[in-house]
Amino acid sequence: MSGRPIPRRQRGPGAELRLAAGRHLPTGARRAARTAGPAGEDGNALVEFVVLGVALLIPTLYLVLTLGSVQSAVFAADVVARDAARIHAVEEDPGTARDRAARHTRLVLEDFGLEAQDVVTISCTEDPCSTPGGLVTAQVRIPVPVPGLGPVLGGGGPVAVSATHAVPVDRYRAPNG
Repeated sequence: MSGRPIPRRQRGPGAELRLAAGRHLPTGARRAARTAGPAGEDGNALVEFVVLGVALLIPTLYLVLTLGSVQSAVFAADVVARDAARIHAVEEDPGTARDRAARHTRLVLEDFGLEAQDVVTISCTEDPCSTPGGLVTAQVRIPVPVPGLGPVLGGGGPVAVSATHAVPVDRYRAPNG
């Protein structure tokens, strides 16, 4: 084969890569010649990948942190409501019950990484709360701070979670006094 062109019907895959002398390009060079784009785009895919990756990763990470804070507050609200109602149903002295519930609430909120504050409202069907046959209900409302936006939104945060728990006082318990 001399330097004459290859007829169109004899061209197969890779025919455009044959040299005029009839020799073939090595396999690596053939692959490089097929995948090479315009000269000005070498390396742009890596830059685009990094930019898009960061642009998508940061909001996703923020969303995960925010959902983690909200879920932590939900768990804390559930624990505080359940335990505060139980404390008030069992403790005979209302002052002692209030102090124990406040101490327990502070401990639970700190354990869940939340600011210790007064978040519990207790209501009872009987006075005092530990009267046999009564019902003690604890309502908890916890404002959830949003990571990174605390100074902008203030201390409370735009989301508040709540929980309610009711505990019956043992009917066969000896009355106070």
